[in-house]
Amino acid sequence: MLGVHLPFWPKWLEARGLTKIQIGVVGTAWAWSRCVASPTWAHFVDQSGRRRGWIQAFALASLALFAPFVLLDDFDSLVGLTIVFCIAHAALLPLGENLIVLNAREHGIAYGRVRVWGSVAFVVASWIAGAALDGGNEERAYALVMACLAAGAAASFWLPAESRSAPPPRQGIPIRRVLSDRRVLAVLAGAGILQAGHATYYVFASLHWSAAGHSTTTISALWSEGVIAESLLFAFSQRLAARWHDRGLVLAAVVGSLVRWSVLATTTSLPWLFGVQWMHGLTFAAAHVGVMAFLSRAVPREFSATAQSVYGTMNIAAHALTLMLVTPIFDRAAGAAFWPGIPIAVLGGAITMWGMAERRDSMPAPAE
Repeated sequence: MLGVHLPFWPKWLEARGLTKIQIGVVGTAWAWSRCVASPTWAHFVDQSGRRRGWIQAFALASLALFAPFVLLDDFDSLVGLTIVFCIAHAALLPLGENLIVLNAREHGIAYGRVRVWGSVAFVVASWIAGAALDGGNEERAYALVMACLAAGAAASFWLPAESRSAPPPRQGIPIRRVLSDRRVLAVLAGAGILQAGHATYYVFASLHWSAAGHSTTTISALWSEGVIAESLLFAFSQRLAARWHDRGLVLAAVVGSLVRWSVLATTTSLPWLFGVQWMHGLTFAAAHVGVMAFLSRAVPREFSATAQSVYGTMNIAAHALTLMLVTPIFDRAAGAAFWPGIPIAVLGGAITMWGMAERRDSMPAPAE
């Protein structure tokens, strides 16, 4: 779904008559609603100790709530439905990641070798969407998103059964326990800020490149290149994590951000764009693998969904704040909106590496 939605939903909104500012508001509404909903749902998931049934419910609700988008073309209704849809959809990605991390921990499965297939799915969906939307067919984005949501809902019923031996947590309120560890909190917050450097890219890159005269097929290729780089890093993540460790991966993400956002801010020339899109493997995937490795070691199973969701919430909140900053910049100066990604990445990387500096096996035990 994200392989269609991230590159091409802004184009669908533009075809409905929304301005750049309005598209930025829709993106901000998307971010803030996910920011509130995701940790709320994760709290109940961790309290129940079960994930599979919750994912199935969220997947079916997301499919049902996305359907009415085709009937809307006014700004207020689109913002309202975006909020409602995101309340249901917000938990899917962090809960899916949580299942992968838990299985990696319990059964010795390499996280990156599973996670890479999410990236492969993104590339395939992006290529299909780029070809389908080429020639001014932006309205097809809706049907493609619906098809992806339907496939995801069906796939949720083939998720592996969960261990029945794991009881619901008895060690306190999950969100309070996660937020009580300052090092874990620093990593979650810092990594969220670091990833927020992608906010301009996710919402405005396709519009920026389209205005420069690049076709949807070319734009799809640019997005796909970034995710292919991400896939390769995930595929070798176990070796990289062993060699670079958590902090080295985060530092690589910061360095990649300095180069990537500088280039995107200054040019729309295809050789340069194709030259830096591979850095998505650093700016996103390297930081993500580092955080997943840290959480797997530092957070017990019974709080893992909440920790995963807090990470997503920090990420989304930072994205929302960044969009509020860069939307007026993009409206007036287009590519200059990428420049704020550099100080954001430096700040987020510094906080994350500080949190990772003090290694520990797990969160401290609750006081008796």
